[in-house]
Amino acid sequence: MPKPITLLTSGTRGDVQPYLALGLGLQAAGYRVVVATHANFRALVESRGLPFVMVEGSPNDLLARGDGQSALTFDGNWLRSGRATLKFLREARPLFERMLDSAWEACRDAGALIVGLATTWGDHVAQALGVPCVWGLSQPFSRTRAFPSTFQPFTFSLGYTYNWLTHLALEQLMWQPWRAVINRWRRRTLGLPGVAFTGPYPELYSRPTPFVYGFSPLVVPRPADWPASCVVTGYWFLDRLPGWSPPADLLRFLDAGSPPIYIGFGSMGLRRPRAALAAIAHATEAARLRAVISLDSTFAGDLSLPPHVLPITDIPHDWLFPRMAAVVHHGGAGTTAAGLRAGAPAVIAPVGVDQFFWGARVAALGVGPRPIPQRALTAEKLAKALLRATQDEGMKTRARALGQGLAAEDGVARAVEVIRKIVPL
Repeated sequence: MPKPITLLTSGTRGDVQPYLALGLGLQAAGYRVVVATHANFRALVESRGLPFVMVEGSPNDLLARGDGQSALTFDGNWLRSGRATLKFLREARPLFERMLDSAWEACRDAGALIVGLATTWGDHVAQALGVPCVWGLSQPFSRTRAFPSTFQPFTFSLGYTYNWLTHLALEQLMWQPWRAVINRWRRRTLGLPGVAFTGPYPELYSRPTPFVYGFSPLVVPRPADWPASCVVTGYWFLDRLPGWSPPADLLRFLDAGSPPIYIGFGSMGLRRPRAALAAIAHATEAARLRAVISLDSTFAGDLSLPPHVLPITDIPHDWLFPRMAAVVHHGGAGTTAAGLRAGAPAVIAPVGVDQFFWGARVAALGVGPRPIPQRALTAEKLAKALLRATQDEGMKTRARALGQGLAAEDGVARAVEVIRKIVPL
């Protein structure tokens, strides 16, 4: 029996879901597939009929805490963000060490690995096993002069050289905090020599390593200076399970008036949630819009919201978003993709990582107003953005046209086609 392709993933649900779509595509093409990730995603993985293997230790859990939301980004206060980042790195180190050891055990039977942004270190596992490793990413990562690194809390460019240097800087920011831990693990567990001070990236580009990007060229055109090993396939959408039905209260709300807007902020949630929810209630009232707002079930039961705002939990985006007048969210790669495919104008309120990049792309494509960093979100700013997103006919037309283009793509099929050349059946 051939060894499986192991999809090694960590992070948030938005990081894991595209891998499930890709895993199902590979499985349908005849590959054995295993998903290696954390225990909180086991039910999600197994609900799709994919084999699950546990990876222990999840540093990402620290970012979901209230004091962790200022880490690895700029929240308006450099000192607070710096302290939060140092605290995160200190507390994450033992979790990271545990994750590395656990992932090695989870992947030892792999015939090939596919790694994501939060599991780039899986490339070392592939080296130790002597098997192919594909970098499957939802956001641009490879060096380019076309635009700056997509992981900055700002999106301006100072030209081609500056753009290139920001990618080199990101590589070092991803490598240096974990360099000692990874090199110790390589020597002790993987039986490999340590990596040079500057990290593994020069070798990645000299191999060349295959990068398969799960976003659409309609949203981010492929940079001309990327090597042939970097392929943009289109999005990897994981749609709802057959037989799913919406809750009755949501159907009643949708039937009771004009299409509402959607508001949700992903796994990282809201900063100062009660103040943010008050601003949302005032903004939607000022704009005379109804809204559904996605909240954690434990938090939603402790709220008093006005009648024009309905709290919801865990509604599939592919069902919900086409019924919305606009979508307001944090700008995660997966939520952005789902909103764009639905043809809905988007208002992005980014917090960190690649969210500022996606917010800038939405605005540049003319399918949403300029993003509002969540740290600067007010009722007045949100109301103004909502009015534009729901009343600007040109914006709505562009959003519908882009949605039609994305619906015509099959990113999973294209990704499977690329992977088949790297990992033949």
